[in-house]
Amino acid sequence: MANSRDTDNGWSQLTRGAPLAVMLAAALYILYQLLPVLQLVAIAALIALGLRTLLRFLQKLVKSQDAAVVLLIGLILGFGVLLATVVIPSATFEVQNLLITLPAYLNRLTGDVEQLRQKFTFIPDISLSLIQLRNFINQLLGGVPVFLGQAFNFTLELLATLILALYMAYDPDSLVNGVLRLVPRRHHQRFKRVLDACQFRLRGWIFGTGIAMIFLGAGAALGLWILGIPSALAFGIIAGLFEIIPYFGSIVGTFLPALVALSISPIKLVFVLILFLVLNQIDAHIVQPLVMGQQVNIHPVMVILTFLVMGKLFGLIGVLLAVPAAAIVVTFIDEFTRKESETEVPPA
Repeated sequence: MANSRDTDNGWSQLTRGAPLAVMLAAALYILYQLLPVLQLVAIAALIALGLRTLLRFLQKLVKSQDAAVVLLIGLILGFGVLLATVVIPSATFEVQNLLITLPAYLNRLTGDVEQLRQKFTFIPDISLSLIQLRNFINQLLGGVPVFLGQAFNFTLELLATLILALYMAYDPDSLVNGVLRLVPRRHHQRFKRVLDACQFRLRGWIFGTGIAMIFLGAGAALGLWILGIPSALAFGIIAGLFEIIPYFGSIVGTFLPALVALSISPIKLVFVLILFLVLNQIDAHIVQPLVMGQQVNIHPVMVILTFLVMGKLFGLIGVLLAVPAAAIVVTFIDEFTRKESETEVPPA
């Protein structure tokens, strides 16, 4: 009888917990199905925070909120027009030109190397490597126009994300108050403290990333123009935009101008690689530590781990959200390991 009673109690405990497990599984399934929407919401929240950060900066410059709003709208519209009329057409033209000229150039380079080998036997045979390089570059360049074309197909989602970001930026207090209703009253102070700390770190990341993007984009455009590389402005803007991807964005931003330089001459390629190497070293050792180091305060190991995990789970969107996610995770770790006597993080 005792065993039967124990079995009944165990079964009743299991069945009592079963509805909770079913509800948890259902909630996880719904979140999984809503993952694309949640990713757009996360991007919209970052854009909104970026807009408010930029608006505060402009307001300090012009000393007027209305003038700062008008200036911000003008900057957004101007940048959109620049992308649509200069950057995307120039990048597409250069890719199409590379598809035509680069294979012939590499074939000519293969012939030149073979002639040198006949005169100087110590020169290694790299003809097979050049053929493999040509095929690899053709595959990569063939995917660029498709990528640019697909980017236009995301216009509706991008527009919805921007509209959502504008609403978030216009009245963030209502959103915070709405979320507070879901939080028990005894945890309101902790929630606000964590939110302020997240804002502080994310604003530091946004400001630092913006400065780094401007530095790298302007430096690349000026350097490429001095070196005589076509579409220097477009390549500079592309390099600056890819700076938002930690560690690997600079490599991606170097790809197209390096190929264009290679199609002109190997010496140009060497100069372009040196240019981007110098810019990235200045950015990594001077700009990033000075601008973001004190405000964001995230260890590089944490950034890399978050980058790998987010990229594996969510793809490109995860890569873009890696550093903000790392900032939020570090903030939560700091909050739940802090002592009550420690001072609070200053609000943003």
